[in-house]
Amino acid sequence: MTEKVRLEVLTTPSNGDGVRRQIEKTIETNRTKFDFVMKQLPHMETAIETLQNGHGDLLAMSAHQWKDLAHEGLSVVGVLPRREPTWVLVSDDKPEYLQSKAIVVCDHVLLRRQMRRSRADLNLMESQEFADSISKGPAFAALDPQDRTSWLEEQRQKETLDGYIVSRGKHADLKFKARRHTLGLQRENPERNHFIPPPLHGFTLLVSRSGFPSASVQSMCDNGAYISHRMEAAFLASIPEELHGITGIFVEQRKIAAILREANRSQDDQTLEGVLDVNKKIKIAGPRLEMRMETLNHSGTVTAGAERVCPVEESHMGMVNVLREFHILLDMMLNEHPEIPRQHIGLPDEFSMARPPLLDLTTVHSASSEEE
Repeated sequence: MTEKVRLEVLTTPSNGDGVRRQIEKTIETNRTKFDFVMKQLPHMETAIETLQNGHGDLLAMSAHQWKDLAHEGLSVVGVLPRREPTWVLVSDDKPEYLQSKAIVVCDHVLLRRQMRRSRADLNLMESQEFADSISKGPAFAALDPQDRTSWLEEQRQKETLDGYIVSRGKHADLKFKARRHTLGLQRENPERNHFIPPPLHGFTLLVSRSGFPSASVQSMCDNGAYISHRMEAAFLASIPEELHGITGIFVEQRKIAAILREANRSQDDQTLEGVLDVNKKIKIAGPRLEMRMETLNHSGTVTAGAERVCPVEESHMGMVNVLREFHILLDMMLNEHPEIPRQHIGLPDEFSMARPPLLDLTTVHSASSEEE
């Protein structure tokens, strides 16, 4: 009988990101392969230091924690299968069926802008702004951040608000079930706009000291999720920091059959031409990487986006092309168009007139809207 490999896994209390819940399920599922010992540390900084000092084998953390915290001497040895990265609207009604002027609370700038694109008639508010509007501002501000989603759910049940938008991890941490509606990436449903999610959500990274034999844990990891994490992090690092909070980025490894079915349903000729040759045969066999990114103005009326589907082995070039297209598009849409002295035959006079920038990404400040 082969002796099971002993792994000491360091964890931290739930942070509303789904990591703790997923690593617990992964340990339970893989107990026949490994001899797990799970040790909880009070917070991530302590856990990182403990691992750096040689205590423990693996540390589970989110992609945001890996990006934001110092991790000298450590490396990502694997990524668990990605959890659904899209956010959810918690309400009794679907987004398209909410009544006009419905109060919806959302603290993420990108999701607010995407929601305005879908439903410009809603009253979108930040949580603190909403609490102030019902004279509960100080009480809300005094809450532990982990308790604020539960407070919003209580207010929804009291019907003082119609819904709120949160990540799936925060929704999963609610102590009672609440109806949710995915703000997803639908192409074939014309009634619902797509919501490209903020980058790096849904990943659970397994981190260890440099030199750890990563092959020993690959049976519980997902290579597609590993590639997606690496590429989303690279996309994020390649755009200006002022765009980070208002840009949706999503990379996913998908089977080619699924991509073709979706492209046929939505009549996406660009994707079909990229996958099929002139004889309608698949050009290159194997899975594909689907890459999407977008940003939009405060009111959600103007969107700049780029997307591409490419074979996994062409991921770097695919990313370079998406970034190039995205930056070219932004440059064109953010700059003023000066007057063209020469009139072009066959085109209306308006074509030669000076025009302001098509896309304005600046913050809007007004008495009736949240600060961004």
